[in-house]
Amino acid sequence: MENKTKSSGLVAGVIACVLAVLGILFLGIVFIPLAAITATIGSVIAIKHKNLAGIGVNILAWLLTLVGLFTSPILLAAIGLGGIGLSQ
Repeated sequence: MENKTKSSGLVAGVIACVLAVLGILFLGIVFIPLAAITATIGSVIAIKHKNLAGIGVNILAWLLTLVGLFTSPILLAAIGLGGIGLSQ
């Protein structure tokens, strides 16, 4: 039982990091929402089990997800921030 809680949230955080990097490099419209969902699940599990390594990896996943969000013009337009640089 102790071994199960040792890596709680860590695997989801690593998967979210991989999805976020794929979203930054390739197809953000697909991978960034998946990374956000996976990072949310991993964050909840890691905080619930008080796993510091899992929380740290999930924070990294959230940072990568935000970078992917801000570098994807389609996702920015979807949330209404597409023309923020064009307004005066």
